[in-house]
Amino acid sequence: MMEIGTSGFRGIFAKEFTKKNVCLITQFTCNLIKKLNFKKEIVIGYDNRFMSEIFAKWIAEVVCANGIKAKITDCSVPSPLISFANKLFGNDISIMVTASHNPYYYNGIKIFSKEGQDLELYLEKMYKKKLKYVKKYKSLDFDLALNNNLLEYCNLNKAYVDSIISLLRNKNFSNCKVMFNVLNGSSLECVNQLKKKIKVNLEIVGEERDVLFNNKGPIPNEDNLESYKKYALSKKVNFAFATDGDGDRIAMFDEKGNYYNGNEIATLIYFYCIKERGLKGAFVKNYSFSLLADKVCSYLNTDIIETPVGFKYIGEQIIKNNALLGAENSGCEIAKHTYTKDGLVVFALILEIVDYYKKPLSQIIFDMKKEVGYNLFYKEESFKVKDKKKVIQFLNKNTPNFKKHILLKGNLDGYKYIFDDQTWILIRFSGTENLIRIVCEQKSKMETSKMIKLTKQIINEI
Repeated sequence: MMEIGTSGFRGIFAKEFTKKNVCLITQFTCNLIKKLNFKKEIVIGYDNRFMSEIFAKWIAEVVCANGIKAKITDCSVPSPLISFANKLFGNDISIMVTASHNPYYYNGIKIFSKEGQDLELYLEKMYKKKLKYVKKYKSLDFDLALNNNLLEYCNLNKAYVDSIISLLRNKNFSNCKVMFNVLNGSSLECVNQLKKKIKVNLEIVGEERDVLFNNKGPIPNEDNLESYKKYALSKKVNFAFATDGDGDRIAMFDEKGNYYNGNEIATLIYFYCIKERGLKGAFVKNYSFSLLADKVCSYLNTDIIETPVGFKYIGEQIIKNNALLGAENSGCEIAKHTYTKDGLVVFALILEIVDYYKKPLSQIIFDMKKEVGYNLFYKEESFKVKDKKKVIQFLNKNTPNFKKHILLKGNLDGYKYIFDDQTWILIRFSGTENLIRIVCEQKSKMETSKMIKLTKQIINEI
């Protein structure tokens, strides 16, 4: 059986991710809906991965067999659309078949809960404790469920895109020449819908469905996007944007080819919304997010809230504190739209920002950093370790010799060391893959790279 992680269930196709396991997870979900007296309706979506649509239909068969109304999307969709669907219909649970940015041989299930936020913590605990006791599942033939009005197809692309457009000041960005790379993922139909409804010179790339994702994995990191950057530079665009396979992770290049992830992107949106649009609300960030957000919030005299890694924590704090925005270095969520990270709404807001300032994106970001007094360099690296338990035991008992004076230690999520010059490093294990992540923010690129290299050596010696 697959175990629940930071963003739902993920497993290697035909090994952990099997029809039986997926149907057992769905059966347990149906049991929870009945036990907790949730609304008996579920929206089911799926991405472009191998057999995702088939698995979505199997999920629908289990849902209908349990007397719960099911709506299944009539095409592949981005995960944030399913989050939006929960909010739109007032459902308590909805399900997305996706493995997000993981390699092609993975698939998975994301479960969204009330208001469209990632699975709430109390529900996650129930899955962890009691899912293993579910041994059988009910199933009703898909066509029979359709014919008996227990199941229906739905298309929410228009409503989802309209919600994004409602957040914008205008629909005319005709002076912007931009690119959007969907990385062979499931955002394509919604990006096309947005393109039709606003004025913008937009070229969409990565449109073809490829279940192998060019053997790279649908993750918008700098290495994967190198050829995309060269193409964008040759076309002289204002900026080039990219999402992952299910449309929630984000990255972009400016007109000079500088790469940005959620750190700069989300913070820029927050800075603009507070300073230029007069919006209000706190910034919610996770434990591994850049100090750029702290500098911006200090400058704007707004609140910043820190959570463990995972949008289930961020969404929870956004709702609790009526915050404006939440972010990780992988993505950003805008509270008025969805309570999970969403690539398309971020793209639309960056369009508005570039149009508003009438300056190159590189200059806009440079000016923001200068204005708030930020001058650090951020980097993240991931790698596999042979013995996870041994590393944890060592870090629980010992402090690595970083050759810098440690001012504070934190363990909100992983092992964080804050140095006396206010720089820091974080060591934590991924919640979705067998990887250890090192996140570091130092005063120069060279120092950041050296600190990560030293940390990797320490872990390898363990």
